Amino acid sequence: MRKLMHCTMLLLFLFGCFTNINGQQSKTVTGVVLNEKNEPLEGVTVASGKRSTTTSEDGHFQLTLPLSSTKIVFHLVGFDSKNLEIQPEMKVIMTTVKSDVSEIVVVGYGTQKKSTIAGSISSIKGSVIEDQPVTSFDAALTGQAPGVQITSANGVVNNPPVFRIRGTNSISLSSYPLIVIDGVPTFTAENSMSNTDAANNPLSSVNMDDIESINVLKDAAATAIYGSRAANGVVLITTKRGKLGNAKVNYDVWAGIVKPYRMWQAVSGQQMMEIKNEALENAGQADAFFPSYDASGNVISTNWNDYLYRTGYSNNHTVSVSGGTEKTKYYISAGYSNQAGIIRKNGFERKNVRFNLDHRASRILSLGINGSYSNENNTAALSSGSVSGAAFASYGIGRLGISLPTNISPYNLDGSYNINGTALGSGNNTIASNWLNPVVAFDQNKQSTENNHFQGNIYLQVKPIHDIALKTVYGMDYLNIDNSSYTSYLLNTTGGSSSATLNKNKRWVWTSTGEYSHIFGGKHDLDFLVGTEQQYTYYYGFGLSRSAATDDYYTNINGGYGTNASTNTDGNRGENYLVSIFSRLAYTYDKKYILGASYRRDGYSAFAPGKKYGNFWSASVAYDITKENFWHTAGLDKVFGNFRIRSSYGTVGNVSGIGNYASASLYSSTLYNTNAALVFNQAGNPNLTWETSKKFDVGLEFSLFDNVLSTELSYYNNNVDGLILNLTQSASTGLPNSIPTNVGSLYNRGLEASFNVAPKMSGPFTWHTNFNFTYNKNMVTSLDPSLTSITVSTSSLETDNIIKEGYALGMLYLIPTDGVDPATGLRIFLDPDGKKMTYNFLTKQYLYADGTAGTAPTRVMSKNTMPKFYGGWTNNFRYGNFDLNVLVTYQLGFYVYNGSRATGLDNRSAWNNIEEVMNRWQKAGDITVIPKVVAGDNVSNGSANPITQWAEKGDFAKLKNVSLGYNFNNAIFHKIGISNARFYVSAQNLAIVTGYTGPDPEVSSNGNGTGNQGIDKNSVPNARTYTVGLNIGF
Repeated sequence: MRKLMHCTMLLLFLFGCFTNINGQQSKTVTGVVLNEKNEPLEGVTVASGKRSTTTSEDGHFQLTLPLSSTKIVFHLVGFDSKNLEIQPEMKVIMTTVKSDVSEIVVVGYGTQKKSTIAGSISSIKGSVIEDQPVTSFDAALTGQAPGVQITSANGVVNNPPVFRIRGTNSISLSSYPLIVIDGVPTFTAENSMSNTDAANNPLSSVNMDDIESINVLKDAAATAIYGSRAANGVVLITTKRGKLGNAKVNYDVWAGIVKPYRMWQAVSGQQMMEIKNEALENAGQADAFFPSYDASGNVISTNWNDYLYRTGYSNNHTVSVSGGTEKTKYYISAGYSNQAGIIRKNGFERKNVRFNLDHRASRILSLGINGSYSNENNTAALSSGSVSGAAFASYGIGRLGISLPTNISPYNLDGSYNINGTALGSGNNTIASNWLNPVVAFDQNKQSTENNHFQGNIYLQVKPIHDIALKTVYGMDYLNIDNSSYTSYLLNTTGGSSSATLNKNKRWVWTSTGEYSHIFGGKHDLDFLVGTEQQYTYYYGFGLSRSAATDDYYTNINGGYGTNASTNTDGNRGENYLVSIFSRLAYTYDKKYILGASYRRDGYSAFAPGKKYGNFWSASVAYDITKENFWHTAGLDKVFGNFRIRSSYGTVGNVSGIGNYASASLYSSTLYNTNAALVFNQAGNPNLTWETSKKFDVGLEFSLFDNVLSTELSYYNNNVDGLILNLTQSASTGLPNSIPTNVGSLYNRGLEASFNVAPKMSGPFTWHTNFNFTYNKNMVTSLDPSLTSITVSTSSLETDNIIKEGYALGMLYLIPTDGVDPATGLRIFLDPDGKKMTYNFLTKQYLYADGTAGTAPTRVMSKNTMPKFYGGWTNNFRYGNFDLNVLVTYQLGFYVYNGSRATGLDNRSAWNNIEEVMNRWQKAGDITVIPKVVAGDNVSNGSANPITQWAEKGDFAKLKNVSLGYNFNNAIFHKIGISNARFYVSAQNLAIVTGYTGPDPEVSSNGNGTGNQGIDKNSVPNARTYTVGLNIGF
């Protein structure tokens, strides 16, 4: 026993000596790893030799190494690896890199390593857009990716932007991309259903702070798995999920102001009287505009913009909690946003919650649920005249700011409203004003479009063996839109009126997939996916309008009214069903040869029997040359980090915008002599089918000088045939409508380029820059033989655009002019042979120089409205704890019809004019583009018919976003439980360089219309925004 104790003590002594010696030969390295925003990075691999560890959720690490160790490596997917000299205490900043081929990319129905993808996909991190002061993520994508064109239509809050991926791909159907949120195709601007003057974008239900990533699928290889809905591209939104670690709390807040900029300015009250009386005198009439005076005896000169616009105040808050164990991970957030627009009474308020839960029940079974609910309220009091279909609204704010008489006040001397009946009072003018008093509307009217939006899904996944995953997902998207409006009795001859409508949009999607992934022999990497999907969508709406309120107290639909009428009940009920099978194959040999294929068969209920099903497919190939031996032998690996060539071809379809029963002939109910009856109201087309896009794409990806320069280049050719056109039938057929028919074709061809530069810098300063560029050529190649062209109107009143074979979609269609005759001050028009004629409004004659009479000129194809070049330039600078981010966007090679300029020069009645009218022709020899003013003349200025005089180049470069931030010292904040904190100030739409004379060439009076882009008709200006914000994590 004693010997045993002696032996034990000897062993302990020797072990202690060994441990002491070993301790003397090792060292402990500790530190923290952060991203560019000084936020901790979890899961970073920290290694030196054979020893490694990973960072904790707060970014910290500790690693014991031999004394001989001198270098330590930091690696995380999606970031530049760091190889640094060992220090006892280290602070490491890791920077993101877009060209990392090991990056995991979200694709249709799953994920893939970027190195195994042969398609064209642009990925945008949620952190890039989360602090932007906009209502929806689509508005924040401008300039962020090649091939993606975002146009902010105007400054109306929550007005959906124009969204295009690689051009406009249809004439009659939608060109809006398919938006998929966490696997569920969602409702978009095409389903806004706003029956008020407030804009509405269903995508604003997504809080941008909740977005993890946005992936834009562009070519057939990436989109064909979505089949009949993919012709316009697909955008995949992935929301944040929980990560392994203790609960982490984040609070993001920003507040700011918005102001209109580059507004039209009307002439002063004195100038208006001068111009209007001069116009009357030129028409042989007596003066009719005279000064009115305020209480102090001063001549009234009202700047109506002061009553129409405002400085709006906004704030946004998001609180999130995330974390998890090996078995269960969670992400929960709640948000509140209140954004006031530049127009009085125009606002957006959102309250939202989101929860994502993932649970691994066992090695085989996983399940999860995610969902979001948002309540959004869009408000207005008066038409902006700036949303689709409202350009000619008589009382649109964009028009009122130009046209209201400035020698009249909105108030009488006693402070009461200046109104005459329901119109603005005329003061001392003897010609009555037919305009309303907008101050009354802002004070008395109210309108709201309220969304209640639920989105979510539940999933179950089984992995019977390591290589096989079986998954089923059931998703829902429920959107209820409640519209209500009230118009004051002061603005309605029959008394106060109200309306209310309710629209219900319901969709469920059930997707089941099976996926097999395996690497054979270390070189053959195979991934094969098969699946089925069913999607059911249901629409329902009803409403009521009431007028002649029995008491002025009633300001909503529930009060007492003399008349009632149902509204929004006819045609607002429908359903459609989509059933599909699909598959995807990805094969990589030796990490250098990549093959891909996908197939989808869709059946859609809107088509007739025999036409319900369509097949869509793609094939793709990629070649990573850097994996070849000769590449290393030649030393090219020292120059190029990666070098990949890829190409794809395939077909996809478009059904977005096809009526639920477009192929069917229908009857509707009516009354005949008080008896129930049916009437033939729709002639269908049993041969109607999808529009089909045949997409070809070839690309090159390479990086130079240890990823200092990363470049992606693409050429694409998208031929679209079977375009659906509504063909007018002879009156003798007795058919009640035009027949939708697959007859047309067009193409979009272009080049994309993205250049990412990340210089290797020592010290506290770093700089990353990305420049992306897209060139797109659009052309209509065929229409129906019965159609030589299709004219397209703005708000169903003014025809400004034309579609014709051999030209781009939506060319301006204008009456040719050639300035103003210096001798007479009359507008010069051109006849079909290009000969000059002057127009005299008083005689209603067109005359040639020799005095002979001409005829009214005809319109001609004029200018292209689609930008040929567009993109963005991002710069990210960092010095110590400071960061500066700058985004410049641009669009080039297009024209805008400046219809607001025509409005501002209209000489009718009591219409006011813009300041440019002061440059009018007044005497022989005057050189100007503004003709002699003549009362009642709406022809010479281009109001009656659009003229080439107002087709202006729309090219612009815009300082879109600037953000300056400071990241607080984590070591100090860590002691009080704060893991990261960043304070920032930012500005949006800070400056613009353009020759366009209107407020902003980035405009669309026709929303997301396909054939009537490039029109600026009575639109309000865009907004300039200044914000301050704080991101803080606990």
